[in-house]
Amino acid sequence: MSVAFVFPGQGSQAPGMGLDWADFDEAAADLYQWASACLGWDLSETLRTATPDELRQTYIAQPAIFCVSVAAFRALEAAGIERPAYVAGHSLGEFSALVAAGALSFEAGITLVARRAEAMQRAADARPGSMSSVLGLSAEGVEMAVEAAAQGQVLAVANDNAPGSVVVSGEWAALERLPAAAEELGAKRVMPLNVGGAFHSPLMASAAEAFGPYLAAAPLRDPAIPLVANATAEVVTRGEELRELLARQLTGRVRWTESVRRMAALGVDTFVEVGPGTVLAGLIKRTVDGVRVLSAGDAGGVTAVAEALREPVEGPAAQGDDQGEVVVLPERFAVSPGHGRFYPVTPSRFTDEGPYVEQGDLLGEVRNGAASIPVRSPFRGWVMAHLAWEGELVTPGQILLSLRPF
Repeated sequence: MSVAFVFPGQGSQAPGMGLDWADFDEAAADLYQWASACLGWDLSETLRTATPDELRQTYIAQPAIFCVSVAAFRALEAAGIERPAYVAGHSLGEFSALVAAGALSFEAGITLVARRAEAMQRAADARPGSMSSVLGLSAEGVEMAVEAAAQGQVLAVANDNAPGSVVVSGEWAALERLPAAAEELGAKRVMPLNVGGAFHSPLMASAAEAFGPYLAAAPLRDPAIPLVANATAEVVTRGEELRELLARQLTGRVRWTESVRRMAALGVDTFVEVGPGTVLAGLIKRTVDGVRVLSAGDAGGVTAVAEALREPVEGPAAQGDDQGEVVVLPERFAVSPGHGRFYPVTPSRFTDEGPYVEQGDLLGEVRNGAASIPVRSPFRGWVMAHLAWEGELVTPGQILLSLRPF
């Protein structure tokens, strides 16, 4: 068994996730306290009292996600899990991966994350923009759509997340032209994202410039565990090389699809998402076949992952043909009841924390010719992420979307 630990970035989950864990896990609580000392403000108290909109602010969300991810990694270490063969992180998650690889201390990591978040926010305020997700179109097709929609303005592929899931970043006017250009090339949908800026694009040039001195002074060491870098999707083993790659990451593309395929080609057969949410787990499942994907975002998830890694499963996990749910650590997944194309419905129930469903609510339908099979929620829960896009060809038992039960 060859294992890779992957670490999520901003947007993976509500940043307050993991706070309850810190409340009863002494090691995690100590980590939050030390983070607060490094940041100069009380991270735990902010997560308890801030509004959902405030929690989405870059300067809060990024340190919080970093802390949860490192706490989860430390808990896996305490559980006796052997160190992985490779590590990687999506955008912000690359800093958590560096801590796991021994290239960066937690204290230096939280300081860099805070300075990076501040630089990104200032750059976003100075040169406004946003991001949109293009579904159902290859990365090459999205690049063609970007070229057609840019018309002299800043527009670039920001995240190549998985086959058929690519994020574009740039100026508002160019993003408004993107849907028509992408759909003409065959995209299923273009969805604006609720983010604070045009991240991973040339509009972040001032952020890279401001962040440069902090990177230059950071005590980066050669990683003890090889890291697959966002900027190149190549294995990195030298600390000095990391500085240049971390700077490029701010204005360049996150090559996540290539990174996952690189690790699989190197023999990785088990991926563990270490940190809040299961977004990366869903992306990995859509990128490579025949691998095991686990998630460790809280104390229960860490325990389950530790048990799973001690007792490897031979072959893919069996899935029934009936509509229902697949239980994967703290979250559950609605699965396809049959063959056909999946068409989700827009959630009708919302709170400040996001969309949710009651048991029996319609999640979408699977169409096969004239036949239509409804997909209903088997329980009451929050809608976390859609893992199949509109019109995707699905098979019985395939995961469609993730839910977190109440």
